[in-house]
Amino acid sequence: MAAAQLPASIRVAWEQQAADDFPGLDVSEASWLRCSLGLAQFFEACRLQAGQGPCALPSKAADSVWHVGLKVDPSGLAAWQQRHFGRVVEHTEAQALGASLHECLTRTWAGACRSEGLSLLGPQLPLVFALDSLIGLPTGWAYRHQGGALVHRRIDGFGKPSGAVVRHAVASAASLVTLGLLSDAELQALRRRQSDGSGSSSSDSSSCDAASDGGGCDAGSSCGSGCGGD
Repeated sequence: MAAAQLPASIRVAWEQQAADDFPGLDVSEASWLRCSLGLAQFFEACRLQAGQGPCALPSKAADSVWHVGLKVDPSGLAAWQQRHFGRVVEHTEAQALGASLHECLTRTWAGACRSEGLSLLGPQLPLVFALDSLIGLPTGWAYRHQGGALVHRRIDGFGKPSGAVVRHAVASAASLVTLGLLSDAELQALRRRQSDGSGSSSSDSSSCDAASDGGGCDAGSSCGSGCGGD
């Protein structure tokens, strides 16, 4: 497992320093496991979507590992990425990704779902999208799949989803096909399985709290991602 092979220096520093940059972050062993797995899944999503365009990281908890790694052992982090994912993903702020944040999140969604063998039509969230809610990270992002699209709310200081809902319409089935992330044949097969009762894209994921419909958003950390890479 790639996450288990992260340099030990990064894990030690994360336990000591991560909460300084991400207040309220649980730095227990269980939280480290989830956060490191989330970052590994993001890099795997980038690998699977290579050549399609940049991906955006939908989890501040996973980003906490990336931040610490870049600070204390950048060469070790780069070597780990190269060994397990065949490339080094550069940490890039959301505003500098060079593409719509919606599209970047959709690429991550497609790659992360494929890495877990999940339907790209939802409703189950891959770990990297569920992570901030799972550990209740204040100021993180609580995602869910609703009405054929991703939505999120900010997580408040008590670790609960709060405030306005942000809708990421690009993660719809039509947009997945338009972006070349899902073939027409795959889409029809997924819809047939859903109609047979194996799932529903409008159902809620158990990983995140309920949310009502809301408007769209522009790029920025308030819109479900603060960084990413290509």
